[in-house]
Amino acid sequence: MGKYEPLARHLDDEVSDHWDASFKEIEKILKFKLPPSARRHPSWWGNSHRGNHSQAKGWIGAGWVVTHVDLEDEKVSLERARWGGGREATTELNELWRKAREISGISNRDELERAAVKTFIQREAAKKLIAMGGSDPNFQPAPRERPFG
Repeated sequence: MGKYEPLARHLDDEVSDHWDASFKEIEKILKFKLPPSARRHPSWWGNSHRGNHSQAKGWIGAGWVVTHVDLEDEKVSLERARWGGGREATTELNELWRKAREISGISNRDELERAAVKTFIQREAAKKLIAMGGSDPNFQPAPRERPFG
């Protein structure tokens, strides 16, 4: 049993799929203070289970991922992972969600998911429209000129 096992047990018992916690709440659950690096480095809260990241092994093992960290206010948000494929897939998908949040500016996971699906549908519809000749089925592309040679 690792030292972050109490946090994993707490997450196992969590009814909701989202949990916002202060660092103090987490310390109360763990019954010890978080290391200084947890308060200084966002990477401490990364969803990497490789290497010496025993803290991440705890929440990932319980089926959760960190979605947001606020070092200034000492708060963290975790969400229950909603996809299969094991820990590797969870880590990879969470990195994609993080990038999508960063690019879009949408921090709410459900809103981001709706926006992503809507964009995907629009893109696929546009591909089909292009395959049908765009918006004008009678459109004739200009002949391509080939260099003399």
